[in-house]
Amino acid sequence: MAVQQQECTKCGKKFTPKTGPGRPRKRCERCRPPEPRRASQTALSEPTRLHVPPAPPPAGEPPAAEPRAGLVAVVDQELANAGRVSTAKGAIALRLAETLADGGHTASGIAALAKELRATLDEALKGAEDAGDGIDELKARRERRRA
Repeated sequence: MAVQQQECTKCGKKFTPKTGPGRPRKRCERCRPPEPRRASQTALSEPTRLHVPPAPPPAGEPPAAEPRAGLVAVVDQELANAGRVSTAKGAIALRLAETLADGGHTASGIAALAKELRATLDEALKGAEDAGDGIDELKARRERRRA
């Protein structure tokens, strides 16, 4: 199949039009060079950080309240309470938590990792006895009195 030559509307020179999406060219590349890609098309967004360490307090002020526990520490504690730290699913959950806490992921990457961590934790903790907290004990006592 022969490619048909097209004539430039500005200089009259014959050129071979490129195939693909978009409107066909009316001018040759010398008369109308292709536009460079815009910065918004080529720039990648900066990865989203899940955990940013808090800024130190200004001089002379007492430190803020106790910092919240990190994701890895929380996952490790949940697995330890259930006695599942040394299982394969527990190790996978810890690794996912470490990867998620390391940061440097896009928002969609964070969502995917968080979803997989949740599913893995559910599997790892399935069938484990609930240690129960003080509120659970109070509820149980109240239910026994009412019964």
